[in-house]
Amino acid sequence: MQRNTTSRARLLAAAEQVFYERGITRTNIDTVARAAKATKPTVYAHFASKSALAAGALEARQRRIAADLAAHLADVEPGTPRLTAVFDWLATLYEHANGRGCAFLNAAAESPADEAVTAAVRGEKLWLLGVLRELCAEAGYDRPDELASQLLLLIDGVAARVLVHGPGEAGAATTAAARAADALLTSAAHGHGAP
Repeated sequence: MQRNTTSRARLLAAAEQVFYERGITRTNIDTVARAAKATKPTVYAHFASKSALAAGALEARQRRIAADLAAHLADVEPGTPRLTAVFDWLATLYEHANGRGCAFLNAAAESPADEAVTAAVRGEKLWLLGVLRELCAEAGYDRPDELASQLLLLIDGVAARVLVHGPGEAGAATTAAARAADALLTSAAHGHGAP
């Protein structure tokens, strides 16, 4: 039986928004169904459980964010400028998110025992780490794995600040992380001979 992909996409979009705004644990399937203008049986026709729906919504968000970052970096000069552009993108992302910070870290904090949600969160973090590693290698930095990990710690630090202190902290946290990234990249360039 082929499922209606439009219904599935509508459910994922609604779940992504509602879970982000209200939290996964505080949101029931009925709320998602109402937001998607669907019935509860329709939700379960596409997703075996709330956990599967939450993981699917996170994976959909990750694909959208990946496309957005790729578009943001497409016109940026290769090398270190692309790495610093990731922090510009992050600032824009938080500015337009108008919400609760990083959906992935929020989900991990809310659902630590949920294997499907945890796998989706890990998938997003591995994707971003891979992007940063590729950009570090492209820029000619030695030890791109280590540098990418350090940059991801800065990005996750922004998310943690927003999670703890609220979205009003996003601008200051992103600016501080960008400055720290600049210092880290300068140190890596002097210590390891990046261009």
